[in-house]
Amino acid sequence: MSINPIAIVPPQPSTQRGQAAHVSYDAVNDRLAYVNGKSVIIRPADFNSNSPVVVFTKHIHPTTAVKFSPSGFYIASGDESGQIKIWDAAPKNGDEVFEQPIIKSEFQVMSGPIKSIAWDADNARIIAVGQGKEKFGHAFSWDTGNSIGDIQGHSSTINAVDIKPQRPYRAATVGDDFAMVFYQGPPFKFDKSLRGNHTNSVRDVRFSPDGEHIVSVGSDRAICIYQCKTGEFVKKIENGHDGGIFAVSWTPDSKKFVTASADGSVKTWSVDDGLVSTVKVAEKPSVFQQLVGLAVTKDYIIALTYGGDLTYFKDGKVVQVVQGQQAPITKLAFTKPELYSGGSDGKLFKSEVEPKGLKPNPSRQGGEGEEHSNYVVDLLVESGELFSTGWDDEIKRWKDGKVTASVKLSSQPKQLTKVGDNIAVLLESELQLFSKELELVSSIKFDFSSTNVAPLSSSQLLVTNVSKNTIVGIEVSGSKLSITSQTYPTLRTPPTLITVSPDGEYFAVADSAGKYTLFKNDGSVVSTRWAFHTSKAYDAQWSPDSKFLLSGGLDCGLLLYSVEKPSKVVKFPLAHASGVTSLAWVDYDEKNQTGQFVSSGLDGTIRQWELRR
Repeated sequence: MSINPIAIVPPQPSTQRGQAAHVSYDAVNDRLAYVNGKSVIIRPADFNSNSPVVVFTKHIHPTTAVKFSPSGFYIASGDESGQIKIWDAAPKNGDEVFEQPIIKSEFQVMSGPIKSIAWDADNARIIAVGQGKEKFGHAFSWDTGNSIGDIQGHSSTINAVDIKPQRPYRAATVGDDFAMVFYQGPPFKFDKSLRGNHTNSVRDVRFSPDGEHIVSVGSDRAICIYQCKTGEFVKKIENGHDGGIFAVSWTPDSKKFVTASADGSVKTWSVDDGLVSTVKVAEKPSVFQQLVGLAVTKDYIIALTYGGDLTYFKDGKVVQVVQGQQAPITKLAFTKPELYSGGSDGKLFKSEVEPKGLKPNPSRQGGEGEEHSNYVVDLLVESGELFSTGWDDEIKRWKDGKVTASVKLSSQPKQLTKVGDNIAVLLESELQLFSKELELVSSIKFDFSSTNVAPLSSSQLLVTNVSKNTIVGIEVSGSKLSITSQTYPTLRTPPTLITVSPDGEYFAVADSAGKYTLFKNDGSVVSTRWAFHTSKAYDAQWSPDSKFLLSGGLDCGLLLYSVEKPSKVVKFPLAHASGVTSLAWVDYDEKNQTGQFVSSGLDGTIRQWELRR
């Protein structure tokens, strides 16, 4: 048997309040690149495309900037530590996208976060700028790392850089010191500093494709236009938007440029005639609909909101909004064909699973104030309704994307599960039983700490006792909960996970080291050979025929254990960067013992897999 990848659903771009989030566009292959956490994502620019998604995860620190080379074959990405990695971004087919791209070179160019990166038209030279201690920018050759100039002239963080797309090359940088600095080169050297045109932080700067003009935009809502060859100031457009302007991009014909602002609008401008058109993401944009990034593609204008949505504009109107998880995914719940996912930021999304992959446009569950305020702990689907709980100490019931009931819990929840006709909620030292209407039915307090609960039958639950490294049985009799007299063996380390097979014959208990003990339902030990994880297991799901246990955890790997052959295991290491958080079977053929499942991770991705014989 083997575990084989099918598809990746990437996270949305990372954003920060009041900061621009640069999105890079590859005009050759019609792709977007952006950063999320420690990853760099490459996805098709067309929301209808089925082209594969690439997730690059070889940065040690959170990524902050990314830029395609003009040829589209390479990407330069930077992180919070000031390191630049240049790697192979050539288009791949579906079988290769799970392989990490090859790093061509990497350099420590600064001592702080990289804010922006620019390539020259020869695909040979790079300028990286940001928030360094000794310097705010560095120009170098991408293959050798040799310095090719000196980026000077700023007294504060540089927010953006661009290089003229034709020879003779010129470069421009803008920063928090309200200045636009112009360079000649290569080697790039200071030519002039233009101050007084902007009165607040300058967020973005771009050369026109024909090499005639430069445009800069900033938090002062101003748009400044300069002469490309000399850097001389041409004119200024005051109050171009009703909010700070975070991004600017030229149309391919160089006749117009587009700006994106915190006022939630995208405006198209002509160098000679001024404002051409205005489009808003909403009639009254919220804080999360502030536009912080922009890309002009061959078919669309794509704007990135602070909330992480990619909004597609065409012919003066919004044609598509691509949503998705922006933070690490903490939990999955599946009911055919719908997959629900919850993140560490409290957001919930619903996707549809297809044999060849999840549909690319998940829908967000809940409006403002309905979703959890932070970490989603657990999800449970029962009778067409979704139940969720999180670190805001609430349990919520959802129907058709809306909250229909909500209850405040007495302490932080650990897990949800179904027992009989009720919903059980595990707290630190208490188990509470709720009806499906979220009315409290019963509760029982423990004299120990617990982290996990699982239903052994419709009248019995198992909970972990991390104080004594064992398992405790809870009997459910009507509305009464009581601890059973059944005793279970003591484990080597605290138990962290219990999962019961669908036929009720077995249950597996994982300890904090990732080792499983397989029990019969009467409490007798079947096997202790399931010990292939190297660290804590986060989630495990039995196959529908109760013959296999699929497990994922902190060691980033996927493991498939067999009840009939306990010493044999099917492995897929490094399935998710930083760890596998949740699993769900979406299809299974009991006769052939093949199927499909999905996994989520701290890298913010959902991945679909196939189990083959």
